[in-house]
Amino acid sequence: MRVFTPAILFAVIGIDKGESFLSGISRAVKKNIKSASPVRAASSTGSITTNASTLPTWEDLAERIQADEDTPLLTFFRDTNGWCPFCERVWICLRAKNIPYEEQLISLFQKPEWYKAMVPTTQVPAILFHDDKINNDKKTQRSLVWESKDIMQALDDKFPDTPKLVLNTKAYKAASEQMGDLNTVGFAFLGYARNNNDETSAEEKALILHGKKQEFLKALDELDASILETGGPFRLGSDFTGVDAEMVPTLERWRYQLPLSHEIDIMEGREGIQRWFEAMDNYKPYSDRVMGDRYSWTATSVVFARYFAGKEIDAHTEAYIARSEGAASALIAEFGDVGDIDVKEEFVLEAGQKIISNHEAIITDCTSKDPKSQQSMKRAKDPDAANKALLFTANLLLEAGGNIIDAVNEASVDTLEFNTNEKEDAAVALKTVASRLCVPRDMSAPAARILRYCLMSLSEKFESLQ
Repeated sequence: MRVFTPAILFAVIGIDKGESFLSGISRAVKKNIKSASPVRAASSTGSITTNASTLPTWEDLAERIQADEDTPLLTFFRDTNGWCPFCERVWICLRAKNIPYEEQLISLFQKPEWYKAMVPTTQVPAILFHDDKINNDKKTQRSLVWESKDIMQALDDKFPDTPKLVLNTKAYKAASEQMGDLNTVGFAFLGYARNNNDETSAEEKALILHGKKQEFLKALDELDASILETGGPFRLGSDFTGVDAEMVPTLERWRYQLPLSHEIDIMEGREGIQRWFEAMDNYKPYSDRVMGDRYSWTATSVVFARYFAGKEIDAHTEAYIARSEGAASALIAEFGDVGDIDVKEEFVLEAGQKIISNHEAIITDCTSKDPKSQQSMKRAKDPDAANKALLFTANLLLEAGGNIIDAVNEASVDTLEFNTNEKEDAAVALKTVASRLCVPRDMSAPAARILRYCLMSLSEKFESLQ
């Protein structure tokens, strides 16, 4: 296990001057965020405020956000976007063990110098254990562990009273190796499909690709059979283990992106994998924060496809992009549907808190004249109109809580006293934010579902006034 006790550690923790504004509403998240402590709104004064002249300020709303904080026992360093599969493994394990922690988000494109000096590999994830707090001994030095599997083992060792996730059994090791083999053949297939620009003939390339695809599908079938053999629903049976944490980052991506990129459904005809996903989707440490959602992976498919294709886009990639854009548009059209929204107050308040904490970055992004990604998406022109519309939305979320569906339905946006141009910009701004919101980068999937519903519904109300 790689453990390090750096002398300069305490001078640099929390200073990320190199963090870049990558996309969406994640830029302003620079403070430490407690994982297991949901925010709650302080008591409101009664009726929901919707009149422009009586809307609270952002400072007023920020004062109403309270965090039920426990003392963090470690600092978790992970990637800004929530895309790193190795970070995701650790993230799920932390939540499965319900360990109080604080987060530091590290930009993979502009890693701060202090982080590169602290972590020998310079990679994420890494965890700084607050051993002085864990052992209740101020003289104990804090220790740093990196590499995801080493961190998972360290979490078991340092917190023996929490569920043990890394098992010293033949079945566990075999399951972990099987997932590693699946990753190998899967990425060999996907990598060859994307990068086969050698002088091999088209016919031979097609044969090679077919062979790699069959190896991949066979490995998926073997995983499916293994899950059924243990009885499921998790990989080793009825309980979640570290193997499930190793599996979900890759399988989640393949679940949503392979139907678009290669027209492969990894669940089709595989009862074991279907049952495993059902179990994971209902496993709260995963689904309530770490899990991505279909729209986010669909929208990022377009970004990834263009990035890897470079300047020359072949017919396969063009078709992939077209499928992804069509699927993303269809999902956006459903944002305003009530459907399967989980209106638990904790998710409503999480959505409100994220807007309040990041409102400046959100307004900048949805009115940007030179966006860095999703350039084809329409942006608003008037920052003041976007600001007022978002302030209205955030206030509605805090005031309504679990009654957010009724509150949105009853909300009257004409009290904001916008002129025609401002109404148009407000509608565009809210729709842009809903479409730019990415899970789990910006917030949990349940909170995102609520926020997208609110933003799209209110956007439609503004459009109806034009």
